[in-house]
This record gives sequence, structure tokens and C-alpha cells, in this order.
Amino acid sequence: MANDLLTFEHDRDTDQLFIHGDASGLRRLAKILEHLADQAEQGDFPHAHCFTEEWGGEGLSSIPQEEGHQYVHHVKIYGWPDVMGAKPYQMKTGKPGQNS
Repeated sequence: MANDLLTFEHDRDTDQLFIHGDASGLRRLAKILEHLADQAEQGDFPHAHCFTEEWGGEGLSSIPQEEGHQYVHHVKIYGWPDVMGAKPYQMKTGKPGQNS
């Protein structure tokens, strides 16, 4: 069980993503993003996963913060070495992350 609050929630009606976190959860997310950025800056193709406990992981809370929202069980974050992102790699494999 997560010791902090971090949820990614989807609003089914407006197709928006909402991120909710307490100070600890947001700092943890920032560390993940900084780590991915450092690796991407070195030319690597990093990615990170965050799961809810129900999906066998940790890192995401599973208590919706807003009525009518569905929380996301799995968040996968990709880092790319340049602004082209996954596009050059999708051409090779058809799917992002296959070469990461």
C-alpha cells in the first residue's frame, strides 16, 4: 500500500487526465521524471511503470479523488532522446517502447 497519495484519473465525459498527489507523492513522481530525463538526455530510451496495488504493483493510490473519475491502474512513462519521441521507433516496430 502506498504511503502517499498519487493518482492519475480519467474523466470519462471530457477526455481529460487529472493527477492528484500529496507532497510526498508529487516529489516521488518528480524523481521518476528527473531520472527518465537524465537517461533520455544521455541518448537512452528509458521508461518507468507505476501500478496500483490491485494490479500487483505500487506507486499509485487507488482511491478516486473526484466523483465521476476513473483512476488509472497502470501508468507507463517514456523518455525519448529528442523531440521526435517515439515516431522514428514506431516506423521500425509499429509500437512505442519496443526498442526501449
